[in-house]
Amino acid sequence: MIDACALAFTFDPDAPASVPSAHALTEALRRVTWPADVDGVDAFVPHPEHARLEIFGDGPPPFAIVECRARSPGPLRELIGDAGLQAALAETATEGRWRVGVFRVVREPLPDPAIGRAAATLSLVVHYYGPVDDPAAFAAHYVAHHPALLARLPQIRDVLCHVPDGSPLPGWRPDPTVIRNEVRFDAMDDLLAALRSPVMRELRADAQAFPRFGRSTHYPMLRLRMA
Repeated sequence: MIDACALAFTFDPDAPASVPSAHALTEALRRVTWPADVDGVDAFVPHPEHARLEIFGDGPPPFAIVECRARSPGPLRELIGDAGLQAALAETATEGRWRVGVFRVVREPLPDPAIGRAAATLSLVVHYYGPVDDPAAFAAHYVAHHPALLARLPQIRDVLCHVPDGSPLPGWRPDPTVIRNEVRFDAMDDLLAALRSPVMRELRADAQAFPRFGRSTHYPMLRLRMA
């Protein structure tokens, strides 16, 4: 089911300048006065134990992801021009170092609806990139098949798919992902145990049936609530 819409800013470690301070970013974000129709803001920074996840070998994680949520994309598009948010992002980097996209957020029901979601601060964030023959068809296939398997991983706390809505955001570098997936756990030990579970065989088999795509990246991130 569609749970929300999200505006995501992602700072990849691919520029020649030094990576700024994650602490400076989060402190700047906490000073922002967020509009009333923005339902929540999270900052994702590399998890302190990210080096333990060597199975994927995707290189350095993003410096940060800043995600703002609302019930519809309209307030998020307006937020792009918010002076407070722009100032917070500019304290750590110029606009050109952030890639930005608006997404529909689809939450997969878990087998146990009583499982607590909010306290789980470890997010394994997976980005899928082109080339793809049909981005919309790829996202639809992924959402229809893969999240239900992810929801069966032991100790999982949440499964979220971020589907691009194609909104143009003038003045910002567009996010090239065709879909972003986020699965949440309480701790790194829980994530590592899930990756060793029998469900992984089913996930690998399902991945073989994906429509053609270019590559994917997998990074464990620490999720921090900003608002």
